[in-house]
Amino acid sequence: MVLKRTSVLVFVLMLGMVGSAFVVHAQQHTELTLRPIEEVRDYYFEYAAQHGWQKLSDALRQNAMSAVISDGTFVETASRLYTPRVFWAERMAAADYYFQDLEEAEQEFYADYYIDPAVGIAILALLRDTNLGHVQSSNVEFIVRDSSGKVFRDFDVWAFCRAVTEQTVFGITLYDAVYDLFVFGDFSEAEYIELFVLVDGMVGRAEHRWNLK
Repeated sequence: MVLKRTSVLVFVLMLGMVGSAFVVHAQQHTELTLRPIEEVRDYYFEYAAQHGWQKLSDALRQNAMSAVISDGTFVETASRLYTPRVFWAERMAAADYYFQDLEEAEQEFYADYYIDPAVGIAILALLRDTNLGHVQSSNVEFIVRDSSGKVFRDFDVWAFCRAVTEQTVFGITLYDAVYDLFVFGDFSEAEYIELFVLVDGMVGRAEHRWNLK
């Protein structure tokens, strides 16, 4: 009886060790980085086969959310850095959902969506405020700085507002603006990236940061 209980305990401990090792392994492959997809492509296919493409995409997207140092003058801000791996997994998850051939989806990704970090980066930004003017493109400026200290602004940053929506919460009207940003520049050696959002005529700026592996 003691031997049986001991064997069960050892088995449970072994399962825990394997599970912990798998979690660490998964974290290493889903960390935020601008490194090539090819380094982890086989692992991603293996992971998706076991857990699904959407779960892989969700994990990468979550890790790509910025650390919000300050919301500045806004009520709330958030942003996501679209690294090649994040974009790739998102497109593959969409293809899987719509029963598209994954090989065709991957070819489509490289043809239409892939952004070489040596050329630029893509960012999705959300701005929320009680003042509609504070989130409108005519009043907002996006500035990016990399770990080398180089600043990207004006013509270096292309910003497109997808939509501005309105909602009322506890009697307070909030305006949400979603922006697609493309920043022209070489980020291939960046150790971290910072995003600053300024509103014309206002003191204070939103500050976001991504630490890269």
